[in-house]
Amino acid sequence: MLTCGPHVTALAREAGADVLERACPGPDGPATDVDDGALERALAGTGARHVALLPCDPALAPVAERAAAAARRSGQEVVVVPAASAVAGLAALAVHDPDRHAADDVVAMTEAAAGTRTGAVQVAESEALTWAGRCRPGDVLGLADGEVVLIAPDLSVGALWLASRMVAAGGELVTVLLGDGVPGALGERLAAELHRAHPEVDVVVHRGARPGVPVELGVE
Repeated sequence: MLTCGPHVTALAREAGADVLERACPGPDGPATDVDDGALERALAGTGARHVALLPCDPALAPVAERAAAAARRSGQEVVVVPAASAVAGLAALAVHDPDRHAADDVVAMTEAAAGTRTGAVQVAESEALTWAGRCRPGDVLGLADGEVVLIAPDLSVGALWLASRMVAAGGELVTVLLGDGVPGALGERLAAELHRAHPEVDVVVHRGARPGVPVELGVE
């Protein structure tokens, strides 16, 4: 699994993944600092005959596909699971079963990654017109699958509104990743409010949101 930052790296390793940690994307766009050679060496270093590769960033999909193709030419069976975010990658790891047939395991991991809806809470840096209305600097924006769907007065409210909106469309597990500097109490309040409104939904809170993103959400 390709990871960004020590928190997600630790979570992936705890779940049993071999990890290649990369520099986190900057605020100006995704980083593609993982080169083909480094990823090919990481794949070979697993020593595994069958590997499910989780890029966890759409910008890294081409690199992952090239490295997987090179590994297959060397006799290693590598399949790229289309996990487009850290929360999707963690969802795929959660259903991984090393005792299952490799092809069936890849199908299960792919379904878990594809079934994870992603969201993020960010602070607007400039005035702009969004799908949720006009925002001003300092406004809290809730994004679902990359689109602004709400404007909130603060981070705590924005995270709750966004998570509730995403859960309303269905889901059994909400994964919350908090960014650096975001108090842990925010995650605790969010989990408590979601449990109160949706007792059937499990909520897990970790550190590990991308730089510049106070809160990331995954619903599966």
